[in-house]
Amino acid sequence: MNSIVACATGEEASALAVVRLSGSDAFSIAAKLSAEHEFKKFRQLELLLVSDSSGPLDRCLVVAFEGPRSFTGEDVVEFHLHGGPGLVEAVVQACIAAGARRAEPGEYTRRAYLAGKLDLVEAEAIAARAGAATARAARLAEAGVAGRLSEFCRNIEVELTVLRAGIEAWLDFAPEELRAEDQAKLVERLGGCAKRLQKASDLAQRSLPLFEAPIVLLAGPVNAGKSSLFNALVGSERALVSAEAGTTRDWIEVDLALPAGRIRLRDSAGLRVAAGAVEAAGIERALALQNEADLVLWCLGPGQNDEPPEAALCIRTQADLDPSARVSATTGVGIEELLQTLSEHIFRQVAADSETGVITSRRQMQLLSAAAERCFSALQAMNDSALEFAASDLRGAAEALAELTGTQEPDELMLDALFSQFCLGK
Repeated sequence: MNSIVACATGEEASALAVVRLSGSDAFSIAAKLSAEHEFKKFRQLELLLVSDSSGPLDRCLVVAFEGPRSFTGEDVVEFHLHGGPGLVEAVVQACIAAGARRAEPGEYTRRAYLAGKLDLVEAEAIAARAGAATARAARLAEAGVAGRLSEFCRNIEVELTVLRAGIEAWLDFAPEELRAEDQAKLVERLGGCAKRLQKASDLAQRSLPLFEAPIVLLAGPVNAGKSSLFNALVGSERALVSAEAGTTRDWIEVDLALPAGRIRLRDSAGLRVAAGAVEAAGIERALALQNEADLVLWCLGPGQNDEPPEAALCIRTQADLDPSARVSATTGVGIEELLQTLSEHIFRQVAADSETGVITSRRQMQLLSAAAERCFSALQAMNDSALEFAASDLRGAAEALAELTGTQEPDELMLDALFSQFCLGK
């Protein structure tokens, strides 16, 4: 596998920067930059003069890691440089000239995964830790790196596989000999697995906003003041506002910082019987956006009583016109309180569970939820004595957990999509 190089500490100017070189010829490439220095001291910092074809670049600390005892499982060299962006890029270019290529986003972690140094859960936790916006998110991401979620999933996967094997044995040899007490024991064990998976899935719903900015959608009938409220929350005139009903035809999105984290705030078209094809398309899109949103903030103006979607937060706007309303985009009444309410509602206090650890990606949450659903489906099939369906559901649940950890080998497209979200140098 060819050698890759990238700055592992970001592109901004700083006191120090680390350029990481990984691959089978990492030592020989690094030697070309350091007067043919022979790397024999591993995991020890050495002071070396690093140069390119034009001359010296920096006197810096260099450390070598011999594979497989490195993060990627390959030979690795790190240059701990002074942090000027020009200097960093010059060292990267010198490595490329000596035979390396520039690393793609997430490629170091991908190589570590392919070398068996970590699984997909731990890989995603590393990305979450690198992108953590708060100390709490960083601590929870570190809990993910520790591997508790991986161990939890593997243990449940083994338990489900054992249960499925027992059911299939009865199906293959003597289904009529499945006694009521034996079936009751299977149901009890399966019910325990289902409850543990559901608990993990519920925890995922609460912890995910710390790692992936949740979508908050402003929705409701026309002239509910959604676009005015959007502008007031964002603090600038981003959405077009008019007294004419149906002004908002499409949706707009802005990243917004709340006290406890960031959200993606969306404004959408008001709901009514459309006056034309363009408005109808906007309304259709607004309805679809409700399914995508992590939270719908249902806005109602004076005299409006449209039924909100299930689990939506309902708020009365235009307090300057309606004394019973909570907020006014015109006067600013209630705006700060609404931001605090959203922050508390979305970023609820989450701790790493002692058994499951913490979930750091939407992919993990979806697979845990799928495994829980298949377990409850298998439980119902067992209660109905439909053993074939129960075995099939247990297989599906185990496969979802194997996909989550990566023990069921993922395809290249899935790996490409997952690791492309990592920052450069990770």
